[in-house]
This record gives sequence, C-alpha cells and structure tokens, in this order.
Amino acid sequence: MRLLPRKTTFFDLFDRHAAFLLSIGEEVRDLFRQFDRLEERQGRIKDLEHRCDEVTHELFNQIHATFVTPLDKEDIAAIGSGLDDIADYLDAAAVRVVLYRIPQSTPEAVALADLMVRTIEVLKGAVACLRDNREGDRMKQAFRDIHTLENESDSVYRSALGKLFNEPGIDPIMVLKWKEIYERLEMAVDKCEDVANVVEAIHIKYS
Repeated sequence: MRLLPRKTTFFDLFDRHAAFLLSIGEEVRDLFRQFDRLEERQGRIKDLEHRCDEVTHELFNQIHATFVTPLDKEDIAAIGSGLDDIADYLDAAAVRVVLYRIPQSTPEAVALADLMVRTIEVLKGAVACLRDNREGDRMKQAFRDIHTLENESDSVYRSALGKLFNEPGIDPIMVLKWKEIYERLEMAVDKCEDVANVVEAIHIKYS
C-alpha cells in the first residue's frame, strides 16, 4: 500500500533531514580520523546542525498546517525530533573536542564515529522506504542491521570507558572530557535505533 500517493512534503523533509544528518556524521568521522583544523571542522558541523534545525522547524510547521497527514502526526513528530536529536549529539561531541582542547584522537573515538556513520547510512535508507510500504524486506533488513550496529557501538563504548578509567597515570580531567565525548557518540547511535523503532512501528501499522 502506498502511504502518500500525491503530496510528498513530509517524506521529502525526512529525506532532506537524513541527508544533512549523514553529512554531519561524515564530518564528525573525518574530525576524529584526521584530527586537524578542528575549529574549521566544528564550524562546518555546526552549520549542518543548523540546517537540520531548519528542516525540523519546517516539518513541525507542516504538521500544524496539514489537516490530514499521510502518517499519524505523533509518528511524524517522533521521527523529526529523533533525527534532530542525533544531529544535536554529534554537534555536542564536536563542540567538546574544541572546547576541551583535546590534544589528539583515540582509536575508540574513530571506531565509534565509523559505527555511527554506518548506522546513519542504514537509517537513511530505512527512512526513505516510508514513501512506499512495499519496501518491507528492505526495511526489515535495515532494522536488523541497525540493531547489530548499535550492539557493536555499545561494546566499543564500554571498552573505551574501561580503558579510559584504568589507564595508569591518566589526568582525571582528561578522563571526564573523553567520557563526555564518548557518551555523545554512543547516544547518537542509540538515538538512531530509537528512530528506527518508530519507522518499524509505522511499517507494521500500515502493512
């Protein structure tokens, strides 16, 4: 069953939001991989996060202005808010790298950022499937992949914290700084799974 035969405004906004989000993820990944021109990279991330905010604002305006929406308004709002939260967490991680004057990256940060980008890529594809509920198999595979990636991210996050708190002679302040950065990266992946759960619920509802 096609969810929206003519007007595609909401799905267009979902796709635009997911595209900006993937760009943010790639910028964050490159920041931790290259770890140079940090303020410049963080500035680009901030600009993209603002674009996500604009899409979210437009999405909620459309919700209020549209009498009959293709999906339940609560579901549309949950997807928009969830995507915006992911952008906020990634922006917060990049801000802290600059604000806390982090001297160098870590393998764990790179691994978390890589997993984050892979998760956003899959989520972007799942969100795109909302246009047509006949993409059931593709959506189900995306949900499985996101769950697997989230578990991998959890494992890397726990390992990163364990190494951080048990490294001999490490500056306690640096422990707190990296703990916050790792948390934001992990929370971004967690939020990806939350959005995927909303998409899955929509898929089941309209199947």
